[in-house]
Amino acid sequence: MPVRFQKKCDSGAHLLVWEAKEDAEELFASLPSTILTDAEYLTAKTEQKKLELLCSRVAIRHLAAELGIDFEGIKKDEHGKPYMVGTHWEMSITHSKKFMAVVMHPTKPVGVDIERPQEKMWRITERLYSPAEIEAIGDDLNTMSIYWSAKEALYKLYGRRGTDFKENLKVFKEGNQLKGEIIMPDHQQVHDIHVEPVGSYFLVWAI
Repeated sequence: MPVRFQKKCDSGAHLLVWEAKEDAEELFASLPSTILTDAEYLTAKTEQKKLELLCSRVAIRHLAAELGIDFEGIKKDEHGKPYMVGTHWEMSITHSKKFMAVVMHPTKPVGVDIERPQEKMWRITERLYSPAEIEAIGDDLNTMSIYWSAKEALYKLYGRRGTDFKENLKVFKEGNQLKGEIIMPDHQQVHDIHVEPVGSYFLVWAI
């Protein structure tokens, strides 16, 4: 079964990581046109993008069914943030090579990211992190990757363009709990950041 990881959190969030093992043709055939139209599918220009799109719909449908949500497809709001049609449940999705991850919550905005630590992440340290974050990361590539994903998750939770990752999204620790702060004119709030290793990847979500 392609479900690589699944978890219900104390916060009420539900997570699922789907590992792409099927081919695109098989996945496309399994989805009704109400969930993914031919036109939507054709917007994916490469085979990898098509596979990611299909896996996202299959994974969301799988988790929604387990939660008793009638999944009618995905749309984007005026800011480009995806949402599930016909339900109040909040959702966030992410892709990284063979993995697709989704997080859902009945009432609270959420954000998720999954990444494999890579040396190239060091190249944009000064652009992405504050001096305090750089000090906290040190020379640890795993921590660098987690902080990277934490900012991605915060950005997806907030869901609006014009966000500067260095100035508007802060990541820090309070005791053993990783936290993230969004500092925008219409949203100034601290959120919990959670981390789960999945193979050689880190799954990171914000709530």
